[in-house]
Amino acid sequence: MFTEELVHTALQTWCDNVVAVGRVHAEGGDVEAFASRILSDNYDYDHGKVLFKPTLTFGAKTYRPTKEGALAYFIGSNADFPDDKGFKLKPWVKVWYSKLDYILHGDLAIVQCNVHFIGEDDSHIFVNKSFVFKQCEDGRVRIILHQSSLPYQP
Repeated sequence: MFTEELVHTALQTWCDNVVAVGRVHAEGGDVEAFASRILSDNYDYDHGKVLFKPTLTFGAKTYRPTKEGALAYFIGSNADFPDDKGFKLKPWVKVWYSKLDYILHGDLAIVQCNVHFIGEDDSHIFVNKSFVFKQCEDGRVRIILHQSSLPYQP
């Protein structure tokens, strides 16, 4: 059964991973291997289906049902996704969530929140997020739905 503590752990892990990918890139590490491992550990692409709508995608490549598509959004440099610049490479130095609400349903947590990103240039953005986290058979918590959008500006 999913718990409130697991929700907070899953969200904090996601936030920490955004910072970690940017740090690996800034330090000249193998960002592709690192980000691919993050996707395997934290998204269910290797074991099932994932519904992913990144913040800054559009047109025919809006949704990312494959690990390759998610990796392209996170780190860029994929000719099949030429508009992706690598969102996680900024680097972001601090990422956190706020205005959390969720529904626990068996082995699932359905979550909405805002996520704030601080760049090393002191830029600050926040986006609206929806996640569905699943407790998988191997004991890991993985994302099966990730929807992200910029707040509406009337």
